[in-house]
Amino acid sequence: MGLAGALLGELVLHRRIVVRGVRLHMSDSRPVKESVADRALADLGNSPHHTDVRTWLAYLAQRSLEEVSGRLLTAGLLERESRRLLKRQKFRFFATDFSHAVWPATRLRLALGQCRPLSPQDMALATLVDACDLTDTVLDDPDNRRASRDYLTTLLATMPQPLRDLSRQVHAAVGDSVLTYRT
Repeated sequence: MGLAGALLGELVLHRRIVVRGVRLHMSDSRPVKESVADRALADLGNSPHHTDVRTWLAYLAQRSLEEVSGRLLTAGLLERESRRLLKRQKFRFFATDFSHAVWPATRLRLALGQCRPLSPQDMALATLVDACDLTDTVLDDPDNRRASRDYLTTLLATMPQPLRDLSRQVHAAVGDSVLTYRT
């Protein structure tokens, strides 16, 4: 769900879609010139009658892991290792450059810890991290966690409405998927 939310967030940041409440609407059908984002945008354009954010999150979640990992493999940021377990092939991914891979989380942790403003991309990252309940993973210093969380709460309240609404929908979808998995 988090990756699906990130795909929609990418389209929000590129100003191709607008999220208002529980609905999304295409505002610009021009391609982003990135295959994964353009495929999602084409799907949205081909089904304009489907405007429910949660419907799109569920749809995109079915393929987001494969597509996003494929994007990262193509960019040379990941390597795939395959192994067979009980006649099933399993894949694990490894970053080709660890410092490059951890930089977004580090950048977010530093900005929140030092109460610095966030770029729109980092705001989107922060809201999706929060929606997926991964904030404590990013804010790994228990001594600074409370102040960083307070600042994050302030940032989330001032975030542009489309990202805030997307965050709420991702948070609800993540919660539903966890409950569904447990039952």
